[in-house]
Amino acid sequence: MSPGRDELKTLISRWCPGDGVHASPVPGISCIKVSHSQQRAKRHWRASFCIVVQGTKEILLERQVFREREPHYIVSPIDLPVTSRVMGVSPAQPLLGLKMDFDAALLREVAAQLDRARPEGLENPGRAIFIGKASDRMLDAAVRLGELLATPDDAAVLAPLVRKELTFHLLKGPDGPAIRQIVRAGSLAHRIAEAVYHLQASLDEDVDIAALARAAGMSRAAFFKRFKEATAMSPLQYQKRLRLLEARRLMVEEGAGAEVSAFRVGYTSASQFSREYSRMFGNSPLRDARALQQKAAVVQDM
Repeated sequence: MSPGRDELKTLISRWCPGDGVHASPVPGISCIKVSHSQQRAKRHWRASFCIVVQGTKEILLERQVFREREPHYIVSPIDLPVTSRVMGVSPAQPLLGLKMDFDAALLREVAAQLDRARPEGLENPGRAIFIGKASDRMLDAAVRLGELLATPDDAAVLAPLVRKELTFHLLKGPDGPAIRQIVRAGSLAHRIAEAVYHLQASLDEDVDIAALARAAGMSRAAFFKRFKEATAMSPLQYQKRLRLLEARRLMVEEGAGAEVSAFRVGYTSASQFSREYSRMFGNSPLRDARALQQKAAVVQDM
């Protein structure tokens, strides 16, 4: 085990009084702790860069399974509806992770600098989620970022530099060429990512596939194919699942009623919302929300 991994475990534990995702004093940085193994459940994976130093995370994107033992990183440049669980943990050996909000501008900056030195030819990165082994250099940089959490004044100046270094190590690694394609302006992967961002920002609007395809500069068939390669689902399926996950979050975390939540995410029929919600989560909106509130469950993924 590398010294950096041990140090990072100690630093993360310091900021996690209990299980959950804990915001740090540094904006955009969170610490994660999960002490009990989980059953597979549908969750909303937020676009992020996460380093897991202890514990195993399993993510299912339709039929594709992503799993890596610690220490590993998980990166997704886009939000994804996933099925996930934490495995093989206990109060004595919890999952511990450092999570950074996705910074598209930073990724573009570092990718552009790397492209000037050595352009990458990969055109289709496939699925827009990446899990791999965290290198010692990545862990060392993560330790320095973790140490800055205790000194917000220093972090205001130094944290952006360390995050840039972490991004550099990520983009220089095995998944770097694929991630660089997603943030490279004008690439097919980037145009699909832009369509995904549009759907995320307009959950309460109907999906216009033709308009999305035109904006991406593709035929409907090509757009549909590329979108499914990145997300494992069609644009309509993607929007529906994000809508239902957001409605669930509104009910559990904000205490909104089922009809109000349905309306806020774009449903005009309460009965349709209830049917689709029950189909996805296996319970009615009211019963599901109450059960999650009683368990104090975290609805977004960790």
